[in-house]
Amino acid sequence: MKLTRLLCTLLISSLTAIGTAQAQEKKLRIGTEAGYAPFEYKNAQGEIVGFDVDVANAICEKLQAQCEWIDQPFDSLIPGLQARKFDIIHAGITRSEARERVIAFSADLYAIPTQLIAKKDSGILPTVDSLKGKRVGVLQGSTQEAYARKAWSKEGVTIVSYQEQEQTYGDLQANRLDAVLAEKPNAIAGFLSKTEGKAYDFVGEPISNDPLVENHIAMGMRKADKQLKADVDEAIMQLRKEGVIEKLSKDYFQEGEIGLFKAE
Repeated sequence: MKLTRLLCTLLISSLTAIGTAQAQEKKLRIGTEAGYAPFEYKNAQGEIVGFDVDVANAICEKLQAQCEWIDQPFDSLIPGLQARKFDIIHAGITRSEARERVIAFSADLYAIPTQLIAKKDSGILPTVDSLKGKRVGVLQGSTQEAYARKAWSKEGVTIVSYQEQEQTYGDLQANRLDAVLAEKPNAIAGFLSKTEGKAYDFVGEPISNDPLVENHIAMGMRKADKQLKADVDEAIMQLRKEGVIEKLSKDYFQEGEIGLFKAE
């Protein structure tokens, strides 16, 4: 009898160990563009780090999985997801009607304002009259690009798209652009807070006259992956309730720089 109990105990322990190992080996492949500080970027060691990375790691921990990051251009992320190169998009991607026709989105993680950047004392404002005849840089495939083309391109404003956000700032410095339309936190971390951005600033108020730039940020998944979406949504809700996302945000942003969603 004692031997039988011992064997049962050993068997249960072995199965538990196997189950734990399998959980630890589970990976979630996450597609991103690691050139968008402070959300996702590469540190001096070449590691992908940032606010989105910290949030994703917290979600993976809830799901007993390991995040595996795959870096590629922003405008190729949705095709890459559909081609099964990864399981999730997490790259500051904005929920929009057009994207929701193609992919599924998780529960919202945060919201970020969109604002125009130009040289100080340029007199430029985010209006058609002010921008007519000017060149405005945007990230290719972004909601900023969609908004700029919708609101300004037919009114004599030239919209120039770039594969990487850093390229817009470089061309602004080189006077190949008159302004850049970008998400506020990235503009601060990626340009305005640096030496090369000292002669530039936000011009006008954040744009809020169009649903395109409400900028509710979420993770993107294939529509067929319903269980993954349910699991990710549950993890996000738990992190909201525990205050984890808010706590992580304080490492990267000043108060009010991004909008956080409260626990329901």
